[in-house]
Amino acid sequence: MNMLPLALLRAFLILIFLGGLLWQAWVVPTLAAQNAALFPEVAFLATPYTVVVIVAIACLQVSMAAIWKLLTMVERRTIFTLRAFGWVNTIIASIAVATFLALSLGIHLLGAVGVGGPGVALAIAALTTCGSAFVLLMLVMKGLLRRATNLEDGMAERV
Repeated sequence: MNMLPLALLRAFLILIFLGGLLWQAWVVPTLAAQNAALFPEVAFLATPYTVVVIVAIACLQVSMAAIWKLLTMVERRTIFTLRAFGWVNTIIASIAVATFLALSLGIHLLGAVGVGGPGVALAIAALTTCGSAFVLLMLVMKGLLRRATNLEDGMAERV
């Protein structure tokens, strides 16, 4: 297999992971503090919302670590083993949790608190749609991995 795409994907994973750390450590807390100052009537939500967003970003980082492990398995030609399913399940679970957190935050903000407007609704809809689609894609890919693993096992038995 051509290793250039794997190396490029690893570089992007590193950049995205580091960007996530920047958002967790600086951007999200700063935005929360600024919004708390601008909208004192909902300032009490700054800390819990910050925690939820930081946890959602951590879920994405967990999925990136699992992708990294799968790339290592591809390089070592061990991707068609049962160990790969654990990493695929980790990706599915972490993205599902991040999607659930985004949806829950949006429902709480728009429904329970009654603020946010159409921009927030569209952002939450987009995040939920993309997250759900990615989870479904990973479920399909898991099925394909299962079939390929079974084929590889069958070929190994015959040879």
